[in-house]
This record gives sequence, C-alpha cells and structure tokens, in this order.
Amino acid sequence: MASGNLVDEILSNLKLVLDGLKKAGPVAWGLIGLFALLYIDPAQWIWRAWFREDGYYTHGPLIPFVAAWMVLSNKDQLSRLTVKPNWAGFAILVFCSLGFLASTLCHMNPPKYFLFVFYVLGFILFLFGTEITKAVMIPWLFLFFMVPLPDAVIDLFTFQLRIFVTASAVQLVEPFGWAIVKSGNYIYYPNGQTLVVDDVCAGLRSLISLLALGAIFAYLSKLNLKGKLLLFVLSAPVAVITNVIRIFCLVIVAKFWGTQVASGTVHDFSGYAIFVVAFAMLYGLNALLEKFFPDHENEVANDSEHPAIQGEVK
Repeated sequence: MASGNLVDEILSNLKLVLDGLKKAGPVAWGLIGLFALLYIDPAQWIWRAWFREDGYYTHGPLIPFVAAWMVLSNKDQLSRLTVKPNWAGFAILVFCSLGFLASTLCHMNPPKYFLFVFYVLGFILFLFGTEITKAVMIPWLFLFFMVPLPDAVIDLFTFQLRIFVTASAVQLVEPFGWAIVKSGNYIYYPNGQTLVVDDVCAGLRSLISLLALGAIFAYLSKLNLKGKLLLFVLSAPVAVITNVIRIFCLVIVAKFWGTQVASGTVHDFSGYAIFVVAFAMLYGLNALLEKFFPDHENEVANDSEHPAIQGEVK
C-alpha cells in the first residue's frame, strides 16, 4: 500500500470516529475527558505490568493494535451499519464509574483494569449504537487479553501449573529407567544434580499468550461459530501440552549435559521454540476442524458476491 493511500485510510477511519462523537454531542467529549483523568494512574500500572521483568503480559501492548486491526478488517461491513448513539452505553459508563469509585475506596487496583475494558464497551455503545457494538464484539472481547490478572490469581495458577508440568515431564521419562525423583517442582538426578521448575517455566505466560494467539486463529479461520469457539478452547490444552514437552526436553538435556546447560541457553531457546510448536499444533487443529465445522454461510456470501458463470459451450 502506498503511503498516500495509508494516510487516506487513517484519515477515513478517524472521520468515522469523529462523526460518532459529533452525533453524541458535548456530553461524549466530557465523558472522554473524565475517563482520561480517571485512568492516568491505572494506565501507568498496566504499563508497568506489561513491561515488568519476567512478567506475564509482555504481549499486552500488541492487543489494542490487533483489536483495531480486527475492526478495520470489517470496515466495509461497519460502514453499512447505522450510527445511532444509545444511552444504554451511558448507563454502562455510570456503573463503571461507581465500580471505579468503590475500587478506589477499597484500595483495590485490579478491578480497575477490567473496568477499563467495560468503559470501552460503554463508549462504543454510547457513541455508535447497538448495531456497531454487536459488530465489534469479538475485537472488544479480545481486549481482555491485555488486562493483568491479580497477583494472587497468578500465584495460584502458577503453583498448580508448575506442579502439573513437573509431574507430567517426569512421568514421560519414567520408561527410560533413569531413577529420577520428583518432589514438588524439584527434579533430583542420581548424580546429585537438581533441576528446578520455577514460576516462569510453569507455563502461565505461554498459556495467556497462546490463548490470545488461539483467539486470533479462531477469528481468521474458515470455521462456523462452534468451530471457532472450539479452536479457542483447545488453545489452552495446546499451551499446557507444549510446555510439558518443553520441560521434558529440559529434563533430557539435564540428564546428559547437566542442569547448568539445561538452565542456560537451552532453557531460553526452548521458551521461544514452544511457540513454534504451538503454532503448528493450532494450524493442524484448524485444518482438522474445517472438515467438521466449515463456515458455509461465509462460502454462500462469497458465492453471491462472485457468481459463477454457468452454461454449456456448444
């Protein structure tokens, strides 16, 4: 795409937003200004969670851009819908503000992160109306992947995953008869070396990231609604399985080359490699599900837009 066309595209998209703001009137501008003031501090907290060392939301900054791309990819469909501001969106904004106030009084920050996404829903409904809100529901739901979970929830899931992947990896090497002993997230070798499955290796980070990847896969797939939902749900076990495979490989490396090698470059490389494996598994699942859950409605729509030329040549 030429730079001039790209600029025109951006300006056209901004015009759609501004048209919605104009129809909503000065009330919308006031609410947006209030929203910006409320989220000065929470936005900084979310930003720090995204870029925290060994954090679980390093994918967070990409989520708004992917959601925006989802919306723009359906721009033609959206342009045919009626822009009719709905005051039900204002009610959502009021409830979100009450929740924000309660979170502030209780000194609880995590609820504000989730309220942010519901604020976005309220603004969309208030500015653009019901039809457009329904059309952008999937991109809106995708925004939840950028919201950091509370530390207590992360610790709980991390502990459970860490124990599970450690036990699963050790079970996979039991047929080799290596006399490896597991205790919690510690793996002991006969030569006295110990391999520790820490929080990062538990797989929660990859689970969250691969759920987001599964959502994109489902959105782009040629599946019907049931197939899309199934593909998204299956991305969770894919994430867990690939992480078990990662720990299994590290256990083998530690057996032959020592725990220092397994905990060094191999450990870092395997963290990236599991995403390649997971991507391949999702691709295979998508191909399999297309046989059972094809999107016939989309095929009919395409056929109607490009009718085949029928007839006989005599």
